[in-house]
Amino acid sequence: MVFKKQKTNKLNQNYDVFSKFFHLGLFYKLYINCKLLIINQIKMKKILLFICIVMFSNSYGQRNSDAEYWNTFHYKAKSGMENKFIQSAAKKTKKYNAEQDNFIITYKISTGQNAGVFERIMPFQTSEGYDRDTSAELKYWADNVMPFAELVGGQQIWEREKWADVNVDVTTPPYKHLIKNIYVVKQTHNEYFGRWTQRIGKVMAKRRPDSSRIMLSLVSGGRSNTFVSYVGFNTFKHSNPDFDSSWEEDYNEMFGWETFKADQKAFRESLEMIIGHQRESLELVEELLPN
Repeated sequence: MVFKKQKTNKLNQNYDVFSKFFHLGLFYKLYINCKLLIINQIKMKKILLFICIVMFSNSYGQRNSDAEYWNTFHYKAKSGMENKFIQSAAKKTKKYNAEQDNFIITYKISTGQNAGVFERIMPFQTSEGYDRDTSAELKYWADNVMPFAELVGGQQIWEREKWADVNVDVTTPPYKHLIKNIYVVKQTHNEYFGRWTQRIGKVMAKRRPDSSRIMLSLVSGGRSNTFVSYVGFNTFKHSNPDFDSSWEEDYNEMFGWETFKADQKAFRESLEMIIGHQRESLELVEELLPN
């Protein structure tokens, strides 16, 4: 009986020890899960806040009195009529688009599937500009220019993202060459796209003073969460200073050790598959300058 009682006590002691470890393990696991849940909730709130800001900005349309808007139009000259298109479009541009509030610059796309298409860009627009009566201007274009051209798509309205500006001076004449990058960003990855865009822009400002970059986000006329950047320059042979360091080294020096690779990876993963990034080269059509 004594032996059985001692054995029972020992079993009870072992059970108590096991029970304590078991409950301690459950408590620790619960603590870790709660901590991870809180961290994920904080991250999710930040992401959702950023997404809501972007979505609200886009859904607000061109009614934000503090925003700067850009309009783009695309045309392709009918077969054998490119010279007539340029001549008639030049007359219309000088007649209607020579003032600051209605200024239009025309480029011709030279690479990619849109090669040969004319891209007409109307920068520096305000919300009030969309209330302007343009019926006479549109009628002139329809009667005198469209007989020689075909519309490619429709008008697109963009908002300028000034936080991404690089070496921008609005008094500078239009650049002769543009590199146009079109990005379609995943709805939940705006933060990673924006971080790389802003940071690499600061490196560009240091290393490419002869170039300029403007970033636009699509407000109307296409797929949501679309961004476009125009990088302008006048000669392919650059006149920038020489550096002993690389882009990656400058980036890491500005933003921290190994941030270049981490941010670049996150940026690439922020883009939609297949259609996430397209690049085109554009050449200024000087005959179509307003003045």
